[in-house]
Amino acid sequence: METHRYIENRFDYLFLKGFDVSTDFRQWWNPQKFDWTYSKYLPRYWSHNFEQWWDPDRYNWQSSSTLIRYCRQYFHIWWDPEKFDWKPRSTRFLMNYCKEHFDTWWDPESFPWETNVIYLIKDFNDKFETWWDEKKFPWGTKFLFGNMSAEEILTQYCVDYFPIWYCADHFQLTARLCELLRAHCGDFKDTWAQDYLLYKLAK
Repeated sequence: METHRYIENRFDYLFLKGFDVSTDFRQWWNPQKFDWTYSKYLPRYWSHNFEQWWDPDRYNWQSSSTLIRYCRQYFHIWWDPEKFDWKPRSTRFLMNYCKEHFDTWWDPESFPWETNVIYLIKDFNDKFETWWDEKKFPWGTKFLFGNMSAEEILTQYCVDYFPIWYCADHFQLTARLCELLRAHCGDFKDTWAQDYLLYKLAK
């Protein structure tokens, strides 16, 4: 049986009989013998051979982020919402590298709201009406981004949709939110002014 191993610090895949597979893809490629555990190195080093090696049933989908980064030009071929690794990192890559395909990949049931909603708010505010879901939105969740809550980021980046998210039952005023409303939502002052006053009086 032909054996092979992966040498981590050299970033190349070597067959023990001495053939360096990084030289010529066509000479060594054999999908039957390839160890698909190392799928991520195919898009990383042989993206231009994508149509030769791509196999959705064999590809290790835990390496979805590498597929996105190096083979996004083939998105229409490899995309499969059922197989895609919807973990936060992979989803972030999807949002960063495949933004133009949002309407294709967006899936509110699979999306990791707790960790990635911040990127929806900041980078996809123009798609607010598509992704907004009051029940799935992680109200009160704090992010390292300025140590801000989801509501605080919403107040800064989705002002145009104020009438939708401000009326949500879960939106609760805080001192910081009051400051942000004054700074960013002046056009809607008639809506929040009374709540603002009541909050201040209660304090």
